[in-house]
This record gives sequence, C-alpha cells and structure tokens, in this order.
Amino acid sequence: MAAGQGAVQITGSTDQYFYLSDGSGKSVTNGKIGTAVHAKPGEYRIKLNGSTHPVVVKEKMLTKCSAGAVLLSGLTDEYYYVQDVTGASLANGKIGQALDFFPDKYRVVVNKTSTEAEVKPGAVLELKAGLLRALGTTDEYYYVLDSTGANLANNKLSAPLSLLPGNLSVKINNSTAPVRITAGGTIELQTGAVMVQGTTDEYYYVIDATGNQLANNKLNRALSFVEGAYTVKLNNAKFAVKVEAGKTSEYQTATLTVKGAGNAYYYVLDANGTNLASNKLNQPLAFPDGSYSVKVGNETRPVTLATAKAVVVNW
Repeated sequence: MAAGQGAVQITGSTDQYFYLSDGSGKSVTNGKIGTAVHAKPGEYRIKLNGSTHPVVVKEKMLTKCSAGAVLLSGLTDEYYYVQDVTGASLANGKIGQALDFFPDKYRVVVNKTSTEAEVKPGAVLELKAGLLRALGTTDEYYYVLDSTGANLANNKLSAPLSLLPGNLSVKINNSTAPVRITAGGTIELQTGAVMVQGTTDEYYYVIDATGNQLANNKLNRALSFVEGAYTVKLNNAKFAVKVEAGKTSEYQTATLTVKGAGNAYYYVLDANGTNLASNKLNQPLAFPDGSYSVKVGNETRPVTLATAKAVVVNW
C-alpha cells in the first residue's frame, strides 16, 4: 500500500464493478468486487449497481464492505430490473444473472410484474419467475394484463414470457382468460381459432356475448381467441361460432351474385326487411346460409343461400 493511502474492498458474489466518489461526487477510482482499490484517507461514497454506501478510508488500513446479491431465475433470456423503494431504476441483468447491491430493500421487476427484495450482506437472494406461454396457431400476439386491465407485456402466440407470481389475465384479440403465475411454475394457456371461409374478398367480424366487437379479418384467414362461444358478423348477418382450445373451427359461407345489365345496385334484406348489405350488379357478396330477400329498384325477390354454394339471381 502506497504511503499516505488506504484501501477499500467490497466483498460480494459477482465480479461487477464498484465506484468510489469523494464528497463533491467526483469519481476517484473503481474496481471489481473482491479486489482492493487505493485512495487517500477521507470520507467517500461507494456506488454499486446504483446502490450507495458511505465509507471512511484510513491511512495504511484496508476497509471492507459487504454486499449482497439478487438473482432472478427463470426459463427465458429476458432482462429483469432492480429498483429502489421510490421506483427509480438501479440496474438490470439477464434472468439467471446475479446483481450485487448494498444491503437494503429493493423491488425486482420483470415484464412490469414486481416483488419486494431485501438484500442482506454476504447473501444471495434468489427469486423465481414463473413462465407463461399462450399457445396458438395464428401469427398473432397475446397480451398480459394486471388486475386493473393495464398491459404489462406481450409476445407472439407460443412464445414465452417470464413473470413474477400473481393473478393476471391473458388477452388475445380482446378475449381474456385469468391465469395464476407461481414461482418456478409454467402456465400454458391453449387458445383456439376461428376461420370463416368464402370466395369473396370481404371481412368478417367476431363479437362477444355482450355485443362488443373483438376482432376482424379477411375471409379465409384465422383469428385466435380464448375458448368460448362467440358470434360472427358477415355483411351484418350474424351466426354463432364456438372456439375450442387447440382447434381451428372452420365455418363456410355462401355466395350471392345478382346478375343484370347496367350499374345498378342490389340490396340484401333479412327476414324482417332490414338491409344487410349492398353491391353492384354482377358483384358477389358472402353470407351465412339462410333465407334472405334481394331488392333491385322497387322489386324484391326471395332467395335461399346454402353453405358453400354460389347462388346467382338473374335480374
């Protein structure tokens, strides 16, 4: 040890760096945990992954300070974050990587789920994340919500997310299901899909039991949902569909074309005479099977549509 100097050593479980600052906040020196750094006698502050600790350096003496560690274990390679009690971010590391801090209370956060963590000197506090995977066959995203409905994280169907224990919800195309995340546990939520098939280039819409529109897609393209009963709307005609976990439920529509000369429009009415949709003559529309009426000008004719059949009405 050089004349007129003392030394500081931080003990801990990693080889991360700590930083020594003087009373004005100016950085004096730094070193790895487990190694000693030299400084002139005086009062300093040590910073380690955002946590701080006062230290007094004395001439020809080695002052030791003990850190503890946080380790979040899990099955993904995502990052977790450590905050102080005010919510300020201090440091982050990949899941499975320990982070050293001076003893105190902290919060550990991964994908916006969090838990309290008390770091003690010389100890490694291991916390375990749970794994959530919403399984599905479409190229869509699922979302994780807290109890207030706030979005915490999202990923593609079948891709995993690490989360800290708690009661959460999974949302896919605005359909939701509750999940309970446990430490070290794995939850797999199996979604199902709906595909409405047809020969036109139109969109279908999926509605829940309260009448809320959840999602839409072009005919012949699937949508994923949590298991349950839904309603599909196609050109304002509705029919019931069922989503089963792990399956794609396919529903075939009928096609109607009204042929005639000119650029007039035809209108399709339901059994109550309500207008459902319209199109130019000679252009097709898709509907579920059933009984309808076709109106051109002031003339109306009945028409029956059958699943997977193309019906042509000559005007």
